Amino acid sequence: MPILADYRQLRKEGRLDDALALARRAIPSLPADELSQLARLVSGDLKKNETKNESTSRPLDVLVLGQCTTTYFLPLIMTCAWAEGLRCTVREGSYDQVIQNLLALDQAPDLIILLPWNQRLFSDDPRPTSERIADELSFLQQAWAQVARLKSKLIQISYDALGPGAAGYSLSASSGVFALTRAINEALRAALPAGTFLVDLEAISAWQGRAHFYDERNYHWLKQPFSSEGLAALSRHLAAALRVLTTGRKKVLALDLDNTLWGGVVGEAGPHGIVIGSGSPEGESFLAFQKYVKRLKDTGVILAACSKNNEDDARAPFTQNDQMALRLEDFASFHASWDAKPDRLRRIAQELNLGLDGFVFFDDNPAEREFVRAELPQVTVIEAPQDPTHFIRALQESLAFETTGFTAADTERTAQYQAEARRKEALSSAATPGAYLDSLQMRAEIHDIGPTNLDRVLDLITKTNQFNLTTRRHSRAAVEALLATPRSVCFAVSLADKFGSYGLISVVLAIPSDEESLKIDTWLMSCRAMGRTVEHFTLNHLAARAVEQGFSRLLGEFLPTPKNAPVKLLLPDLGFINQDPRNSCLYGLSLTSYANRDTHVSA
Repeated sequence: MPILADYRQLRKEGRLDDALALARRAIPSLPADELSQLARLVSGDLKKNETKNESTSRPLDVLVLGQCTTTYFLPLIMTCAWAEGLRCTVREGSYDQVIQNLLALDQAPDLIILLPWNQRLFSDDPRPTSERIADELSFLQQAWAQVARLKSKLIQISYDALGPGAAGYSLSASSGVFALTRAINEALRAALPAGTFLVDLEAISAWQGRAHFYDERNYHWLKQPFSSEGLAALSRHLAAALRVLTTGRKKVLALDLDNTLWGGVVGEAGPHGIVIGSGSPEGESFLAFQKYVKRLKDTGVILAACSKNNEDDARAPFTQNDQMALRLEDFASFHASWDAKPDRLRRIAQELNLGLDGFVFFDDNPAEREFVRAELPQVTVIEAPQDPTHFIRALQESLAFETTGFTAADTERTAQYQAEARRKEALSSAATPGAYLDSLQMRAEIHDIGPTNLDRVLDLITKTNQFNLTTRRHSRAAVEALLATPRSVCFAVSLADKFGSYGLISVVLAIPSDEESLKIDTWLMSCRAMGRTVEHFTLNHLAARAVEQGFSRLLGEFLPTPKNAPVKLLLPDLGFINQDPRNSCLYGLSLTSYANRDTHVSA
């Protein structure tokens, strides 16, 4: 086990940071036994570091509640989440005391993981299947109600069976435990609270193979049914769920071209000489990968080309080869040159105005992958297999693009970034910044927040980092509570210009602080709209609504994070005054003589 040996040696030498960096690179591809052992070391070291190095932001508080033993998950979840870029503490409740534990909580965890097990469902209960399913669902709904009371985010794990049971493989799917498992999971999905991340245990165990995923000895001895492989696989899915609910899915898939999207080198073979499409197993594999990538794009993943190639050669297959599934218009950014790939990834991130921690890099060349890992550790680098028939599997198993659901904005994302490129071209020819903004002919619309746009609002709350004054990652229940607060002022803003629609781009949630003051709990805006005076338009509307509700003052906070430095001075620049010398983050704005801020956005 060289990774474990190397990790221990680095720790022994006092090089803990190097040891942790080594572990982070290794975790995504470690076998289960090695991951379990490494997780015990890493989780302990992370706890020591947390105690020693006080941070400005507290780690996420994650509570695991289960109807089976959950102790063995804790270091694995914490370590896998850390490899995803999340600082968290992971604790557990008492064995099979889910409702009791939830009722006893007076301080809400950030996230709650519920792990039911099948001991009641598969018992010798003589009642009809429908009644047993109804009982299980009633139990879950009681738990969900408590999670909603706490305003925590929820990760729900589904049910599963270890094997086909007495009905055997032939009948279990129609009248045995597999049929019962599918029925309870269908009922669970239908009743699941909106915004919950469902970890489909049945699908994960089927992919891994139940014989390897479960271990009956562990259940009878420890009341923990998972094998080491099962623990590792499920922990990786739970870590991905934590990331999705706190920072969102990964945003950008940056792709190499030669021997990644097609076989061969286009500069040598030409656009019609590359291996793609029907005619060979290799060509069909590359075509299948392209089709899969295109489907990812249609769900909102932004595609970027990052190839060592001459620009004209790299573009030629997309315009000249009819076998290609991907076309140039599927890419929001296209970079082909001989520059180092980390440099080009930085330029793509700057061009898209997105953080590199939202990037996934897929390249067939192991040297390029290692170079990117070393230079840009925040980028998720997929360990691409040598055989292109396994490309789709590698991308799927990375879990980088898992999500709780899709919105209309997701399907329009590539077009929005292409429109942004046209805006930048217009900027280069404008005489002044003001003339450029006027030329965009921007139009904004104010929207009440409700069932038709709440999913998009929650998506923005989860994902927006740069223009986000407080970066509070509210759950759906928390947002609904803010909306229901008397005299609250909550709205969203959409934007369009002559190049197209930006979609819903800004959210404001403000609630009373006292009779005279309205406090901004959340103010965020998509980075695509930054620098266009939309914030002035938004403040004008907020001030008008606050006055209508009888408030004479706005209160705002700036809570710094590693990513929201662009709005550090937003409130003072808009006329807010610091309210407390001991609290430099709290600002106030009098509304008694408020004058609308200048804006290039019309209503």
